[in-house]
Amino acid sequence: MYENETFFCVLSGKFLIKLLAISGGLMNQRITRTLIFLMLTFSTFSSYAITLSTWNMEWLTLSPSEKFRSSDRSQQDFEQLNFYFSQSNSKILAFQEVDSKEAIQKIVGNDYKIFLSDRSLNSKLQFTDINQYTGFAVHQSIPVIDPNDFSLLPKKKTSKLRYATYIVADIGKPSRPVHLLSVHLKSGCLGQKKKNYSCSTLKQQTDEVIEWINSREANNEEYLILGDFNHTLAHPRSWLWKNIKNNTSDTPLLLTEDTKARCTVKQWKRDWPKYTTFTRLIDHGITNITKHSFQVMQQQFMESDVKKYQLSDHCPILFEMND
Repeated sequence: MYENETFFCVLSGKFLIKLLAISGGLMNQRITRTLIFLMLTFSTFSSYAITLSTWNMEWLTLSPSEKFRSSDRSQQDFEQLNFYFSQSNSKILAFQEVDSKEAIQKIVGNDYKIFLSDRSLNSKLQFTDINQYTGFAVHQSIPVIDPNDFSLLPKKKTSKLRYATYIVADIGKPSRPVHLLSVHLKSGCLGQKKKNYSCSTLKQQTDEVIEWINSREANNEEYLILGDFNHTLAHPRSWLWKNIKNNTSDTPLLLTEDTKARCTVKQWKRDWPKYTTFTRLIDHGITNITKHSFQVMQQQFMESDVKKYQLSDHCPILFEMND
């Protein structure tokens, strides 16, 4: 929830139950009055909590292409995607693989403002059928500044690979600006580093992310990077995460380091559905905000929904930020 009432605050229900057990079946009046006082006191505390999420929507478009079977979605498919988004209670969504503002608006509803990648403004950087844009959907209650987005391959002037979408949102209590990036990095270099185009491109993109992180650190600014890294950053031997840590001025935190993954999805192979369960994350969150401020989880699909609807080949990752 955007504003959560925290019952018992730091004092957990387990602790109160323990007090009840210690006191025996028939408590004396002093213990009874003490417990009532504690319950009334802690129930009045209010803590701030906001949920942010990242979700690769898999070829989300209103103009499907025959080349990409998963791009063809019915109204029922959109409604079920909207159901999962609503269940997430997310106030800020970093999305990937979205073709238009109109398409993502059908998922998040009209209470959200859409910030679509600046690449969508330049026809020379677009494909002729479907484009995979990054972006953000932000609840209208949250103030946002929209700086210029930037290419993660600046030396390749005609590259049509995804830009990093950049916004600054006022969140937290007290409210303060947090710099946010939505990224979608090159596929084909999931684990071990190889001497190929995919790994070389991923390295170049990550160098731009590192430069952005160092700029935030130099300005003493809080940041949060969300998106599809197409790499298992949480693996103990991830060369990419090692590269990020070694080249940033202040070591960033990988919020998804310990996040459990079990995402069952539908993928199309020669017009036949194939069901796969992924147990390693490639969608991540990186920040310089204290790790203890976040609770992170993967939002999983019901298997019956995976079979019935065209959802996505990625499950959303939720980041509940608490102050």
